[in-house]
Amino acid sequence: MIETKPYPPYPGDFAHGIDLDDWYPCHNLALCGRLYSPDFAASCEPGLAASHRCIKDIPIESLMQSGTPMGVLSPRASWYVWAAAIIRSGGHVGIGSIDTKWFPKSHMDRIVCIGDIELAFEKVRRDIAPQAVSRLACIWVAENTSIGQAHIRSMLSVNTLILKVKIPTANGVSKVDTSWFDLYCTDFKQEYIEKYWQGVVLDPKVPKWEYLVDGVIEVN
Repeated sequence: MIETKPYPPYPGDFAHGIDLDDWYPCHNLALCGRLYSPDFAASCEPGLAASHRCIKDIPIESLMQSGTPMGVLSPRASWYVWAAAIIRSGGHVGIGSIDTKWFPKSHMDRIVCIGDIELAFEKVRRDIAPQAVSRLACIWVAENTSIGQAHIRSMLSVNTLILKVKIPTANGVSKVDTSWFDLYCTDFKQEYIEKYWQGVVLDPKVPKWEYLVDGVIEVN
């Protein structure tokens, strides 16, 4: 059982999506109704802290060559960086530990592209917003609105369950507009990454806010 620190709750109603085919978050939510970001969990549990490496302390070059340290608390963005490093070194990735279904080259090329994008965002974050929560070490939530829920569905698989959640405690929460991330994926301009980490909204009429949580989310 992880003992959480007495940080205040982050106000608001949020939504979080989990893939029903992903055993770990389903199991954790069934046990205690909570999910923890890796850095927050390590800050509260000495056993985890002894072997944990904070993403913010790992050089970008090391992340590119070796990927992120993987574990049961690894965020989605972190997985792409880890998988991209394997592919760059000549390895393959796929689904399943038994009778693995290896991804074709086109899929692996896409993984490397997404991994490169995540590293670009992490590099700029370290340069201009070092106190912001890293995409590589966060729990991702959206506002619990029709726009927020549609945002989650567009990001995840068809077998996604959307849950209403709250943030009872956190080391930090960063509110950013995903629209800048989407723009960068089609037009690699660094200014889009800078706008993202500055918390600027692209379209005030239809904001695509996402919240990067270094802390705990709890099913409400």
